[in-house]
Amino acid sequence: MRLIIELISAAAIIVSLVFLGIEANQSNQLAKATIRQALNETDMEIYRVQMDEEIIPHALYKNDNNLPLNDYEQYNVNLYNVYNFRDFDNSFYQYRIGLFEQSDWLAYRRIIKSLLRDPTVLKMWDNQSHVFSKEFKLEVELILGEIGPLPAK
Repeated sequence: MRLIIELISAAAIIVSLVFLGIEANQSNQLAKATIRQALNETDMEIYRVQMDEEIIPHALYKNDNNLPLNDYEQYNVNLYNVYNFRDFDNSFYQYRIGLFEQSDWLAYRRIIKSLLRDPTVLKMWDNQSHVFSKEFKLEVELILGEIGPLPAK
């Protein structure tokens, strides 16, 4: 009887240690995600300060309707695109560490795929991809591979 009690006690200790290890790992991931989110918010605020939010809707309208953009409009559309992709990069990070549902990420992925058909977004990606995480860059490259060659606009 004593042996059975000792085995049960040992098993309980092992289960407790495993549970504590899992909890510590989850806590560590949550802390990393919180830090990443705070950094992302700071980065996005920097982009927001640089953008002329009154110009962006007009410039996007012109872009969507194949109307020429002036230099200032192009500058703002580029910042807007970087801003969006910073948010996508952060969402991809949250997805990779398990804090973002796959169905939610796949919805974002479809948005990215549609945006990458726009020459202004492709130009931003060609010029700015170095500012995004390595993992997100690989994901975008996979999406670009799925799209294939795009016709000239």
